Amino acid sequence: MISISNPYYGDNKSNLLHDDVFTLAGITASGPGLGRQVREVLAGLFRDIMDKHGPRAFELPKRAAAIHEAGHVVINSVLGARTTSVLIDHVQVGEQCGWIGFTDVSGGAFVYTPDKPATFDELLARSRTIYAGIAAEALFAGEDRREGSSLDEVLLSQLFGRYAADLIGEDPELFWQRNVHVWCLCQLGGNREVHAEITEALLQRKRVKGKRLRQLCGQVERVACPEPASN
Repeated sequence: MISISNPYYGDNKSNLLHDDVFTLAGITASGPGLGRQVREVLAGLFRDIMDKHGPRAFELPKRAAAIHEAGHVVINSVLGARTTSVLIDHVQVGEQCGWIGFTDVSGGAFVYTPDKPATFDELLARSRTIYAGIAAEALFAGEDRREGSSLDEVLLSQLFGRYAADLIGEDPELFWQRNVHVWCLCQLGGNREVHAEITEALLQRKRVKGKRLRQLCGQVERVACPEPASN
């Protein structure tokens, strides 16, 4: 059984034990067979990356953790979501020492069920905010990037992107590439200076909140990037 944990998710820690519901990265979703499907896909991703890159792919470098969380802060700010605190922390995961992070967002709880479906805009925004950390690592981490970083966030982002694409009748893979992957890279690239400031603050302090965080978020600007088709 796959086990993914982050102590900062509180009561919403990852849970892949059930066939029809799952919780990953503090987000819960349910549907017939959805938990089983996510569990199987995630297990396949782990195996493929381990076979290709070995254990090094799942290391947790400090600089990559800071870059990752700074990416979440930037994209949250672009989308108008208020980040209340961001941190990185040194942890022991099994026999491995490394760094994890957590970005706390006001009103960030998200539950998606057949009885409580989300709108197109909600699904797209969630797909983008989830992917933001991975996009930041791809853009800025260089040699500190690890192929196995936050596979749960990759899977979640693509899942919600697929749901959004289905609502407007677009090809899910092409939709996600254009409207999530490329869009996040565009926004992060246009805000690289403030992203670097947030990263450096995390490396020095490990936690940023309050006035300093508000000042940094206030520097973020939305960049003109291709927008998604709308229904």
